[in-house]
Amino acid sequence: MTLTHSDKVLWPDDGYTKRDLAEYYRAVAPYLLPFLDRRALTIRPYPRGIQAPGFYLQDAPKGRPDWLPTWGDFAESTSRTVEHIVGGDPRTLLWLVQYNTIEVHSWLSRIDRPDEPDFAVIDLDPSAATPFGDVVAAARLFKAELDRAGLAAFPKLTGSSGIHLFIPLDRGPNFDAVRARVQALCRQVEAATPELVTTDPTIANRGTRVFADYAQNSRGRTTVAPYSVRPKTGAPVAAPLRWEDLDDPELRPDRWTIRTMPARIDEVGDLVAPMLACRQALPGTW
Repeated sequence: MTLTHSDKVLWPDDGYTKRDLAEYYRAVAPYLLPFLDRRALTIRPYPRGIQAPGFYLQDAPKGRPDWLPTWGDFAESTSRTVEHIVGGDPRTLLWLVQYNTIEVHSWLSRIDRPDEPDFAVIDLDPSAATPFGDVVAAARLFKAELDRAGLAAFPKLTGSSGIHLFIPLDRGPNFDAVRARVQALCRQVEAATPELVTTDPTIANRGTRVFADYAQNSRGRTTVAPYSVRPKTGAPVAAPLRWEDLDDPELRPDRWTIRTMPARIDEVGDLVAPMLACRQALPGTW
């Protein structure tokens, strides 16, 4: 593939260009692509850079190359088939950059068994007034509960404001079953620490509490992929974490960027590979 208009500035405050974005995704491709493999994608292109509105795209656009892998899924809400782009191919990742895609979101299931997630996710979402330290505290509370259940979870900075907890799963239970179990966990943590955690989706009712969002565990919902770039000043990325990273006083949602993430991987290694290697069953009750 040829990258055209590679000098287009996508981050005007930082001067980062389309070429910079391509070089970043090429650097992290060995760690990102195994996660995206056989997953339907939702992408977020910014054809005029982040100073102008981008858009979310589920349907593969007209004029796409014939080789671009897609998967058709019938959407009952619109009574039509959506042709999702499928991740995992290096050329696809470069084509996404050519299409001015900054963010990459993916399903929690793979296209061979789309109704059976191989990850559950808990989105710890702060309000604008919530100290980030409270998000870290909430993540630790969830880890303690998951540890008691004998479950491994993997934290990830969203690159925006919060923390995602990825829980690898054996495939089998459908999204409804998984969401019910994650909902029960979130409500248990909420009941134990109502001053810190809430499951109320109403923004006006949250105050400064951390919103534990379990609704992303739904068929067709997507979550920002590990190592995805975010359309914010500084070009932060959704950074996989080790649990000990929560002790870092410099930790913040935009801690790593397209400039610093490759060095971070050189330092700590691939933090996604252990997620992909881990498989476990959710308990029936909490």
